[in-house]
Amino acid sequence: MSAIRNPGRRRWLASHLAGGVALAAGLHPFAARAQAADPELWRRPRELWITRPQAQEQLRVVYWADGSVQWEGYRQLNRIYRDVIAGQQRPIALGLLNLNYAMQAVLASSVGRRPLVLFSGFRTARTNALVGGVEPNIHFEGIADDAVFDGLDLADNYRLARYYQVGGLGYYPDRGSIHKDIGPRRSWVEFGRAHAARPPGMRRGWRPGDLSAQDARSQP
Repeated sequence: MSAIRNPGRRRWLASHLAGGVALAAGLHPFAARAQAADPELWRRPRELWITRPQAQEQLRVVYWADGSVQWEGYRQLNRIYRDVIAGQQRPIALGLLNLNYAMQAVLASSVGRRPLVLFSGFRTARTNALVGGVEPNIHFEGIADDAVFDGLDLADNYRLARYYQVGGLGYYPDRGSIHKDIGPRRSWVEFGRAHAARPPGMRRGWRPGDLSAQDARSQP
């Protein structure tokens, strides 16, 4: 990866990388909960498998190994998280990538490895206006995505995201997607045409091991 010459950009990237390390170092309940399900989780190279239907792209890359960012993999993740309409990208917060890595790894141990189907990552203000997003929007900051894991129904995707919730969690039944971010903790439902009374419930003691997979692409 080429050197980052803009001091402000360097500071932003350093702070977001540090925040991601903190999430994975047991400084957030999500990290400890994920490690309890998989004790080797944070010691292994961190790989993400993502598909982007809008761009007809797919990648599987390692973005962290041996205690440091793997810049080529991280660069590819920034690209797949780009604003596809505007053709612009920005660095994606390591904390968000770590959250997806943990969810994907824990999911693999229960129903098999599934790709994260990414609908929206970084978003420019212009694209946000086109899609009717609220402003200011946390997608501007590179710390949010709208996505689901392939092979799980929307209700189970929501339960998994809620179990590992760090910041914002949005349930979008009309769009068939789940919003998650690493900003302030809050939850909401966007009803649209789907007249669900509330997001899916979770019985006491629910764990990711309770998930069941539908037909989907998988990795043995």
